[in-house]
Amino acid sequence: MQSGSSILRVLAWADLFGAIIIVQLHAQGLEIPIPAQFLTSLPYIATIVVLVLIASNRRLTMINTPASLGKPFVPDR
Repeated sequence: MQSGSSILRVLAWADLFGAIIIVQLHAQGLEIPIPAQFLTSLPYIATIVVLVLIASNRRLTMINTPASLGKPFVPDR
């Protein structure tokens, strides 16, 4: 069940990223007096904000942490 919810979260964030790209393209087309460089960077700024919000929540951090993090790798011989 975990993989199903992970897929939905990935799709949700991809939709958010795409929506922000569409908004910045429309804003450039409407000639809103905001520098194009700032509008182009909006999807990446949103990604950083989301990552900071996820990292600030201890529960979400534990859910998204790999199970083998911090365990030494010992190959089977």
